[in-house]
This record gives sequence, C-alpha cells and structure tokens, in this order.
Amino acid sequence: MEDIILLGIGGHAHSVVDSIERAGKYHIVGFLDLEEKKGIAYRGYKVLNVDSQMEQFFRNGVENAFVSIGYMGHGALREMLYSDLKKIGYTIPNIVDPSAVIAEDAVMGEGIFVGKRAVINAAAHIGDLCIINTGAIVEHDCDVGSFSHISVGSVLCGGVRVGQRTLIGANATVIQERMIGSGCIVGAGTTVRRNLEDSYTVCCRDDTRMVRNL
Repeated sequence: MEDIILLGIGGHAHSVVDSIERAGKYHIVGFLDLEEKKGIAYRGYKVLNVDSQMEQFFRNGVENAFVSIGYMGHGALREMLYSDLKKIGYTIPNIVDPSAVIAEDAVMGEGIFVGKRAVINAAAHIGDLCIINTGAIVEHDCDVGSFSHISVGSVLCGGVRVGQRTLIGANATVIQERMIGSGCIVGAGTTVRRNLEDSYTVCCRDDTRMVRNL
C-alpha cells in the first residue's frame, strides 16, 4: 500500500479514515494539524506535526496527501491547503468509500471525498476537493464546482449546475436543470426550485427567502 498523510483530525477525518481503511489502498502515516493537537490520535493514527511541515513529509517519501478537514467554516482553509499541496508536488487522490456508486462516465477531479452510499450518476462532473457526503445523490449530467460540499442525504436532480465553494445542506434538494452560483449556501432541508445567483443563502424549505452573503 502507498503511504498517505492527512491534513486535519476533526470529525470529517473520522469518515475519511474509515473509508481509506475499508478500501485498503493506502497506509495512513498520520495527521498534520495545529500545534495544540500534536499527539492526539484517532484509531491509532497520531497528529505528527503541524500543517506547515507538509513539505518535509514529501521530502521523506510520502507522496500522497488528502485534506481531511471538513467544509463547515473551513472552506477557505481547505482551498489554501489544497493549493499548498499542489505546489509541493503531492498526489491528491480521491477517497471513495467502497459502498458509494460512481457511474463509469462520471468525470472526477482530485482530492474528492465520496462518502458511504453516495451516488454520482452518469455524465456527472465533480470538481477538485469536493465533498459528496454520506447518502448524497448527484444525478446524471450534474456539474459540481471545485471546493463545494454536497451534504448528507442531499439530492441534485438531473442537470443541476453548482458553482465553486458552495454548500448544499443536509437533506436539501435542487430540482432538475437549476443553476446554483458560487459561494452559495442552501440550508438543510431546503427544496430549490429556482436559479440562485452567486453568494446567496437560501434557508427556508420552499426557497422563498434568499439573503445576499456579505
């Protein structure tokens, strides 16, 4: 198995670790995180050092890395860490739980996490460093922009377009052929029936209350 280093030991990392172990392709060397988290462990994998030391691990022969910090409140940090890993030269694989279903002609970027029983259907396109979380459904011909998070149990119906750095909340539904802009938040349980421009939040069940993000 190839070695891999994980960036971030929070709750999302627990799901990442479980999916890596279930797939059996990578050996987890440990985590990088904040100084105060050094020595903390999950399933025996310890925080070995701080994020700024990622280049040292690469020089020591660890060629694979994955951003295991969750999206909530950390979107900009996830994007920055991804950029840093790319500059160093790391390979940033996709971590796909064995229970997920991905169509043969789906197009995947890199650094994507696909959780348990998630579905990515025919001709869908998923951008870099997206999270397609547990039980989420990305239907045929959808396009999800880089650094976005499709949350637990949410559904993108056929032909939906989602911009970059957008959050589709848990159990939300976007009906077919709608466009959701970049930097948007679709609240948990919301059904979106209209297009949503960049940097808007919609947070009630029938998508009638939209707020411009500051």
